[in-house]
Amino acid sequence: MDITLAKKEDLPYIEELFGSCKLDLLKKEIFQWDDQYPNKEYFEWVIKEKEMYVYRQDSQVLGAIVFNEWQHPEWEKVKWGESSGKIMVIHAFCVHPHVQGGGYGSKILEFAEYLAQEQGYTGIRLDAFSGNPSALKFYETRGYNKKGEIFISTKPLGHETYYCYEKLF
Repeated sequence: MDITLAKKEDLPYIEELFGSCKLDLLKKEIFQWDDQYPNKEYFEWVIKEKEMYVYRQDSQVLGAIVFNEWQHPEWEKVKWGESSGKIMVIHAFCVHPHVQGGGYGSKILEFAEYLAQEQGYTGIRLDAFSGNPSALKFYETRGYNKKGEIFISTKPLGHETYYCYEKLF
């Protein structure tokens, strides 16, 4: 397993990874990602800010995760658990469709949890599209607790509801 900070030269592979994931989601009629997010400019930004990590196997980028402390303004309405410290937030997390179900997502999430604890975070938060049953089950199976729902009006009609999850350490 090789999970490292993404570099500028990884950008074409990251774009291919997310493009494949977007197409796979569209085939399943899951409209959580589009041309606006995540996109090349977003990837360039999170790489520059050292917020994206990639999972490599034999020089192939098979997964990626972005985390920082930014929380969506809609999250203010959510009744989060009590935490006395700083919270890490996961964004733009994916595994290439050809290897999904092979444990790669679990390894990447375990890495994020380990890194969060090493850096003094007291928990992790994220949101997941309510119409993506695989993602919801993935987080719930790994100890993430659903804390509420948010409505993102910029998403397509019928795809605006996201569940908010949290795991405190």
